[in-house]
Amino acid sequence: MKAVIMAGGKGTRLRPLTCNKPKPMAPIVNRPMMEHILYLLKKHGFNEVLVTLFYLPELIRNYFGDGSEFGMKIRYSLEETPLGTAGSVKKIIDELNDTFLVISGDALTDFNLKEAIKFHRDKKAKATIVLTKVSNPLEYGVVITDQNGAVKRFLEKPGWGEVFSDTVNTGIYVLEPEIFDLFEHGKEFDFSKNLFPLLLEKGELICGYVADGYWSDIGNLEQYRQAHYDVLTGKVKVSIPGREVKPGIWLGEAVEIDPKARIEGPVLLGDYCRIKADTVIEGFTVIGNYGIVNEGTSIKRGILWNHCYVGPFSEIRGAVLCHHTYLKGKNSVYEGAVIGEGVSMGGRSTIKPDVKVWPNKNIESGSVLNESMIWAKKNSRSLFGNNGISGTINQEITPELVAKLGGIFGAYLKPGAKIVVGSDSFRAARVFKRALISGVLAAGCGVYDLGTLPTALTRHALALLGAQGGAQLRINPNDTNGLLIEFMDQKGLNIDKNTERAIENSYMSEDFPRAGVDNFGELAFVPQLIEPYLNGLISPEIKELIKKRNFKVVFLYDDGNLSFILPGLLEMLGCRVKTEGYGVERSNQPRSLHELLGAIGKAAEIVRSEGADLGIIADQNAERLILLDETGDLLKEEQLIALLSFLTLKYKPEAVVPVQVTAPHYIETLAKEFRGKVIRTKANPRSLMEKTAQEKLFPTIDGRGSYFPQFDAVFSLVKVMELIAREEISLSKAKAMIPKVERGYLEAECPWDEKGRVMRELFEENQGLHVETTDGLKIFHDQGWALVLPDADEPVFKIYAEANTSEEADALTQMYWNRISQLRLQ
Repeated sequence: MKAVIMAGGKGTRLRPLTCNKPKPMAPIVNRPMMEHILYLLKKHGFNEVLVTLFYLPELIRNYFGDGSEFGMKIRYSLEETPLGTAGSVKKIIDELNDTFLVISGDALTDFNLKEAIKFHRDKKAKATIVLTKVSNPLEYGVVITDQNGAVKRFLEKPGWGEVFSDTVNTGIYVLEPEIFDLFEHGKEFDFSKNLFPLLLEKGELICGYVADGYWSDIGNLEQYRQAHYDVLTGKVKVSIPGREVKPGIWLGEAVEIDPKARIEGPVLLGDYCRIKADTVIEGFTVIGNYGIVNEGTSIKRGILWNHCYVGPFSEIRGAVLCHHTYLKGKNSVYEGAVIGEGVSMGGRSTIKPDVKVWPNKNIESGSVLNESMIWAKKNSRSLFGNNGISGTINQEITPELVAKLGGIFGAYLKPGAKIVVGSDSFRAARVFKRALISGVLAAGCGVYDLGTLPTALTRHALALLGAQGGAQLRINPNDTNGLLIEFMDQKGLNIDKNTERAIENSYMSEDFPRAGVDNFGELAFVPQLIEPYLNGLISPEIKELIKKRNFKVVFLYDDGNLSFILPGLLEMLGCRVKTEGYGVERSNQPRSLHELLGAIGKAAEIVRSEGADLGIIADQNAERLILLDETGDLLKEEQLIALLSFLTLKYKPEAVVPVQVTAPHYIETLAKEFRGKVIRTKANPRSLMEKTAQEKLFPTIDGRGSYFPQFDAVFSLVKVMELIAREEISLSKAKAMIPKVERGYLEAECPWDEKGRVMRELFEENQGLHVETTDGLKIFHDQGWALVLPDADEPVFKIYAEANTSEEADALTQMYWNRISQLRLQ
């Protein structure tokens, strides 16, 4: 016997699930609805299937093919215009010369089809309608039969006053081919509205078979979610793709679950899912193939299709996320919400209950969606943040995107330019580096591939090699799932705002030239740059001064580039070195700042037991320097800035010292003491680097480049050692020279489109106080100052404060946090 699957439905009531696919392709427990129907047919002896198509037919053809993968023979019939349920079957009636079955491809059932066919044959009916009993028949076609099963009456979607039965039409029919002689080819004709009433009128026998088992036509989003829950609890007997490793927990192939994650069934995790530490996946959750759920996330009753990415510290409650949905992190999606395919949701954003988001929308960070988003345009905020271009690897940042950026950067610098490119040692960064290099070469520019090295050495290489630009790719220090790309000018500085805008305009317009086939750039490998970097780092006089001090140093190092640089430097400076590893190898991701700070206790203990002068902890990129004094006490970042400023002002008469707007105000006092000057810069790397280079504060020995101590842990270490050697004091005594002040810090969330108004109102209401506007609003009070700084990357204000006591500093930050919270709600 042959079966006909009707698979032309648009599924308009399931939108946005069905915006990009026909309803039969919407997945139930990670399989298209129609695939469950095929398995049901196979189970009951059907091997040959005809499928009627109308809406987005190629998606069905491409997925199911000729049916051989399912052990069946599948052929297709495409409706050019809507023909109705009966009309679409009439189109293929020549293929149906005996009793056949018609079944919907967009429902879920486990009926015994053999019993329905037997009933049909026993009754010798022309048509048999498979019926089921439902509690609320108002949305269905009610069928009334006599005691022998003969149909007496049809009621299509009746009111309660018309309901005389709870048996409804399931859209499954056993039919004889001759009934199709009653209407013409090419005419729109429906089974329940037209053909069955016509058969009754002509006195033909139509029977109704009341089937036992489960059936749902999945007519709305609530039923779609419920169908998943019914499968997971065994109410419907369908095959679940995966192994049941524990009662109620099914896993696909190669699923990775961190030991610190908690999974509570019933749950299905698809092939190649990755569940990170401290996640909680609770009952009635389905996650599709290649899903990634990051640390600290909680999912309850969530239905996630394939390739969904859920960023850290998010929560999903009873929501549906379609294919390729991306949640940045700290997101909340509540019950009944549906997120369409390809939606990108910025961090700290919320989707309220029952809100629907249509496909390919971009929800800005910090947004709160109270109503559905159907027509909103894609967000066009800047590609660049404070430190460059950053985003989640293989979600926001892809190899294709990086290759395109390489081509744009090369085109901006003009064909023939030389560009240095480096990366950290982690695999993802090295892969993306190759993508960027390919784009640069295709733009007609040459590339010096520096291999794997810290960012500071890439900056140094620009002057050393006479290149016109550079790029460094590394795992984002603030997000170990992300990539950070820093583009540099010929001085080794991060590119300025004008260059950023030019790159962004080319990216948005996709208007940039590429080289002809004979004009591609050439690639050269220049991997040995450590020695020239170290040789330019320090003058012979200072080197001898540090050697005489005979430092004893404890070095707690991370695997990678720094472990090849710092030991050689310390040996060159005559230091006695005790090296220690972290104890746990990290091969795929760098350590976060939190992890680095977690090593302080171990390092401090070794410093004290060894009687060392210094303890050094540095990250893999040699950018963050964590220093301990001889007592094991931490040198804070603001203390390091103050000490470097002291060294410069004391030993460079009338020096001009640039510091960021967040730096301690004690530095101004130092400048007065030594007849120097302080320039406050914006709180971004480019501004500080630019002023530092202009003032020639830290030139290389050959004068061709500059060092930037706040972004170079190796150079900062040398300067601290120089200070201790010059002053002939310990680091703890050097710290004691700096007046003690307390710092406060908070972040206040604020939507992007409210930031400007909040800043204006804060400025206006503080007119009576001394306010500086170098970057953000720096407001001076009797007890200290507070800085309110709009963040360039996230929908937050960063609030810094400085005062004589920690209570006063905390009070200042809390005061502005409270005020921002009030203003953004107005």
